[in-house]
Amino acid sequence: MTGEEPRGGATATPARPTTEDATEDAARAQARRGPSRRRLLAGLGLAGAAVAGAGVDRAATAVAASSGGAAARGVVTFEGTHQAGITTPVQGHLHLAALDVVGGGREELADLLQRWTAAARALTAGRPVGEGGAVGGDPLAPPADTGEALDSGAARLTVTVGVGPSLFDDRFGLADRRPAALADLPAFAGDALEPGRCGGDLVVQACADDPQVAVHAVRTLVRTAAGNTVLHRAQLGL
Repeated sequence: MTGEEPRGGATATPARPTTEDATEDAARAQARRGPSRRRLLAGLGLAGAAVAGAGVDRAATAVAASSGGAAARGVVTFEGTHQAGITTPVQGHLHLAALDVVGGGREELADLLQRWTAAARALTAGRPVGEGGAVGGDPLAPPADTGEALDSGAARLTVTVGVGPSLFDDRFGLADRRPAALADLPAFAGDALEPGRCGGDLVVQACADDPQVAVHAVRTLVRTAAGNTVLHRAQLGL
């Protein structure tokens, strides 16, 4: 054997696919299947960021100036022109829970949402909710706040509450109040949805720079709703 090329010319070696080729093939396959849920949500986030742009930073600066240095204490102002937690600069941790309303009528639902509002106002300011047990009061009484986040500060906590289409049924007389755009999202490409883990009458999302603060906020709101709701599902996120 010699090192000479075979007669008739050299044999070409097929080129190996590159990472770029694989990425392009995956993109073409995704385009044929249609948009995924992740792509949709990411697109909405990018669109929101593009609209907000540098205005978010300016708004944060204005809030800090108007709230007596609240931002320096890790406090995102609970009340203001815009709802906290929507264009707020992204925090490091998230805890989300979906609940189903099982007890009471329309008045009880309204009372629950008012109690949630009062609790969220205290939590986002870095204060405990209520009195008793872990935060003073009768040590033998069930605590309103179990104290997992004491001394953790506000950690830029924001609390966002949402409602699902299922809330607008005959239980609370809200059928005629349901917004036309409020509907369940369809299944997207790549989804493997489990019906038992979809939906929910109420959704609460807590975002914070400290994971303990976010978990504590959701736990407190779920406990506040005891007797009126059951926990449907919960999920941690970054």
